[in-house]
Amino acid sequence: MANDEQPTVRAAMDPLDDMVLAVRGDENSAAPDYELPPAVTLDKASEVLDLDPADGLRMAKAGTYPVPVIDLSEAGYRVGTANLIRAVGLDKVRGVLRVQG
Repeated sequence: MANDEQPTVRAAMDPLDDMVLAVRGDENSAAPDYELPPAVTLDKASEVLDLDPADGLRMAKAGTYPVPVIDLSEAGYRVGTANLIRAVGLDKVRGVLRVQG
């Protein structure tokens, strides 16, 4: 990216009303684009938190998961990305959840 250019940053609200960012460089940027989804599956959140998925599910059902979960009934559980960022930091979350554009 040239010195006078800035990446495009777009924001969205996740289901828990927290901000999640999508960052877009330009074609001259050495850094790849990335997006962080507003919410992720419980298995993916457990990976971010270094939990065994089966333990994560038991914790979610017991109400003891380390971050707030969204119970979607038959569709399972989801975890807001912003809550994961608060729990372990942006770098770790971005490393696990990174979706290149």
